[in-house]
Amino acid sequence: MSASISKRRTKDGKTRYLVRYRLGGRSYPVENAGTFPTERLAKVRRDLVAGEIAAGRDPAILLKSMSERPPARSLGEWAKAYQASRIDAAGETIRSISSAVKRIEPMFGEADPAAVTSAMVAEWVAGLGLKQATVRRYLQVLKQILDYASVSPNPARDSRVRLPREEMQVVEPPSSSDVAAILEHIAGRHRLAAEALAATGMRVGELCSLEWRDVDTTGNRFRVRVGKTAAARRWVAVPSDVMEKVSASCPPDDQTSERRVFAASTPNSLKKAITTACRNAKIAHYHPHDLRHRWASVQIARGVPVTEVAAHLGHSRKSLTLDTYSHVLLAD
Repeated sequence: MSASISKRRTKDGKTRYLVRYRLGGRSYPVENAGTFPTERLAKVRRDLVAGEIAAGRDPAILLKSMSERPPARSLGEWAKAYQASRIDAAGETIRSISSAVKRIEPMFGEADPAAVTSAMVAEWVAGLGLKQATVRRYLQVLKQILDYASVSPNPARDSRVRLPREEMQVVEPPSSSDVAAILEHIAGRHRLAAEALAATGMRVGELCSLEWRDVDTTGNRFRVRVGKTAAARRWVAVPSDVMEKVSASCPPDDQTSERRVFAASTPNSLKKAITTACRNAKIAHYHPHDLRHRWASVQIARGVPVTEVAAHLGHSRKSLTLDTYSHVLLAD
């Protein structure tokens, strides 16, 4: 025989079908190829074994590979696979995912994704000790990794996983004299970028990534091409005096489309420059984002419709603008 099927009855009266085979004549031992509850399944196995023997291969090798389960991927391995899969994401998103994974791996890196529970996720969230917005971003990445690993139900999406409570921060923007002091004491190569931030209320990342193709000198406006929402991708009005300085900062022949407008400034270098300027001016410590706060607060105080302010800032909801700025009192 090369491969055959035999029946046997178990103690509980059920019929089982045994598949057995020999690699050669009677001098070869009879090998077991499996036991099945139906004859149909047994025939499938018998034909498989017979095919291997006919091809001159030992069926035991194939049967062993079929019975061995591949090692389970750890969550850390799934995280790397998820990162590699995000070919659709912009650089900022990739960096955000990478930052989150560094926080996820110490707790879950070696874990089997299927073994992660909502209690484990809640414990991890509580132990991060970070601001609510940051925790929300890291938790979102964990959700996406578990979704990618096909874990269902996803424990990171369990309603019992709560974000840390965070009290509303009171926005205290710089006064006009503070802004003047910053512009007076800031390093010359960063002065125009800081002045543009104060005059437009743009996010520092938006301003520093501007290219000359995004500058409309005739319409006195900057174009923000990249953003997470449609509202973030917009045109931003620029005061004419600031636009004149921006236009004069680079010879027309050098204003090539992909050249950055504020080439000397990055978000980090501008932040450091403003910090140094505040220290030298002996005023409170302000960040670039505080100039955005001042711009928005001034517009609200002047009675500019909140829908216009929200559109200028790139807010997707006017309630976000009101919640953040409507209670702010300006010193001048």
